[in-house]
Amino acid sequence: MKSESPVQGPALVHRRGTLRGQLVAFEGKRLSIGRDQGGDVVVNSPVVSSRHALIVFDEEGGRGWLLRDLDSKNGTYLNGKKVREHKLEDGDVIRICGNGAEFVFAATGSIEYMDDSTVCFDPVEFAEPAQPAEDVCRLLGRELERSSRKSRRAILLSAAAVCVALLLGGWYLAAGPVRMAGSLAGRPALELELGPIYSSLFHSYRENGIGQVRVRNTTSKALSAASLDFTLEGEGEGLLVEGLRFELPRLAPGETWVKRLNPLLSRRIVTERSLEVTAAARLVVREELLATANRAITIYDYHVFNWKDPRKVAVFVDSNDAAVKAFVDSAWEHRPEVSRHEFPPSSMVTAVTLLSALNGHKIGYKPDARTPVSVSNGADTSDRVNFPGETLLRRSGDCDDIVVLCCSLLEAADIPTAVVVDQKHVIMMFDSGLCSIPVGHGNAPGEPGSLFSEESWVAYDGRLWIPVEATELVRSAGGFAAAWAAAWHYKKRIESGEVQVVKIRDGWKSYKPLHPPPTADVLARIRDGALWRQEGLAAEAAASVRKVKEYASKNLEVAIEELKKSCDGLDLAQRSSLLYTQAGFYREAVELLREAIFGGRAPSTPAEVRSWKGEVTFDLAILLTDLAQAVTLSSSTSAELEYAVEYYRLALGGLPDALPEKSECMLCLGLVYKMRGDLRAYRKWTGQAIERQPRLRKKLDRIEQGDGRVAASSPGRILLDYLRSRMGAVRL
Repeated sequence: MKSESPVQGPALVHRRGTLRGQLVAFEGKRLSIGRDQGGDVVVNSPVVSSRHALIVFDEEGGRGWLLRDLDSKNGTYLNGKKVREHKLEDGDVIRICGNGAEFVFAATGSIEYMDDSTVCFDPVEFAEPAQPAEDVCRLLGRELERSSRKSRRAILLSAAAVCVALLLGGWYLAAGPVRMAGSLAGRPALELELGPIYSSLFHSYRENGIGQVRVRNTTSKALSAASLDFTLEGEGEGLLVEGLRFELPRLAPGETWVKRLNPLLSRRIVTERSLEVTAAARLVVREELLATANRAITIYDYHVFNWKDPRKVAVFVDSNDAAVKAFVDSAWEHRPEVSRHEFPPSSMVTAVTLLSALNGHKIGYKPDARTPVSVSNGADTSDRVNFPGETLLRRSGDCDDIVVLCCSLLEAADIPTAVVVDQKHVIMMFDSGLCSIPVGHGNAPGEPGSLFSEESWVAYDGRLWIPVEATELVRSAGGFAAAWAAAWHYKKRIESGEVQVVKIRDGWKSYKPLHPPPTADVLARIRDGALWRQEGLAAEAAASVRKVKEYASKNLEVAIEELKKSCDGLDLAQRSSLLYTQAGFYREAVELLREAIFGGRAPSTPAEVRSWKGEVTFDLAILLTDLAQAVTLSSSTSAELEYAVEYYRLALGGLPDALPEKSECMLCLGLVYKMRGDLRAYRKWTGQAIERQPRLRKKLDRIEQGDGRVAASSPGRILLDYLRSRMGAVRL
């Protein structure tokens, strides 16, 4: 059917939607298209630019009418191909954006606009008619209304053409394959299921994908030899390192094919500006276009984060951030001197020092600005999170910014951390370096009670964690002790699973830190040591460490009081000393065992231990072995190790020869001699132990090979772990 227009010059004919068939005549030698209400052709769509495209007559070059894209956001298409500028021919199809308004260029003011040889098929618009007779009536009525001012002859010709087309189309659908892109046959349905892209998750999209594409064969014939292309258009052009192309399997009528989209994104998406792009998919059979699908998606800047999956917060926790590393290096020298193997563990001392330094850095609490992103409703509500270096340098942030910074600082010091996510708030916690120690009446770990069971410690995944309310660290009157105390009420909710816990190292397995590189001027600030220098940090950290030890000591006292209800005498002494040793309170264990063994007349020198005349019963021998091991674990000098030697020798006199633990006692005695530097005695006692129990050879080899050399001042971790494991090995 032709549009019989009274104009003699060129025109545009609307080809889709409710304006289909209407004609826009050119009033001069240029015609503008866009969202701007002052343009010649106004297209009210958010994906259309204000000044999107221009049709202009080229008088100087003699090329006739030209279609020119005006640097639009989502592109201009001519006969299915994206163009910047191209000569127009009579009958050319112009499309605004990937799936927007379509026009036919009529060079003479009249064109067969009912011809549907298009490059963009909407599955709804081209659906197979279920009731042909009703559709004929509907189309006839539409054509009669549109042609009310045309001649009767034109109306009859139009109706006849529609009827013939529908009859031929019905025959083709019933008997022909899904092949021709220019027919009105039913088309396979093509759908894009995409969410927004968060550029902070840049590293994860290759593995996790950005969504999926779905093809459903809604025709009556099998779909074969089809392929699908996916790309980003408009401002998204160039954001894929390479487009995606899939070969579809043969789809029988009614079958559906679904494919996850895992594109290789360009680093260009990592910017401080959010943008909207068009995602486009094209379904092709033998170079003929069957269907397209387009969807506008938002690419958020690298600070935007969605808490729907809290594990993804790990992308912001960056232990390799230049500012984080500089801060840790500056605070490291202020750590209080503590024994490497006593309570508190060195990792806890480091954590306390770093968090105390953060309090001294004078970071202020600053809530995020309210934006359309942050005030949106529903599951897709997003937040803004700063990277740790930004918070350090700006000295401001809200609760999630400070939590991310705390986790980054501690992870940079090799201390495991976790984020605790409540409905409207987040805190952090860190691994204290201690195991969760049972205080039941037997050896099984599942028995009632737990060492450090009060609300100040969290037992999680077999470890003891310290919860921290990070916002307390930015108060001038706050500090580590205040931040710890403010988070105590989360203990029960964490252990019961009421709140979600995200262990950062687990999160890193799927969501690696983005690590945006700092600019040159930022690097210069970071390298300025004066930025991180603090006065009085060592004293503040030492005070916090004392507070930690005080809390732990009180917990131990409560646990021992519970033990007194079920045992007494030497049994109570052994159980209590075992709790002290497991917690790293070795000196307290030594004093308790000396009191239980010697009463108020404990020997004051190694020589007095050697000359002690008391009876060494089996029970006393077991406690003497525990005492020797506790002394070894707490010793810092060779002279202190001499006590351990004499306690072991005294214990050997009370252990029966048939007891396998006597051989273990000899092995321990030999290792202590080595720690003192007496290799001759070391070979003597370890040789006797292996002669009695040959299986100890493998154990000794493992200790020595793992340690290399056991120095008097710095015993190896494997040796000390072995000695610690011998505490309470034989129960009374």
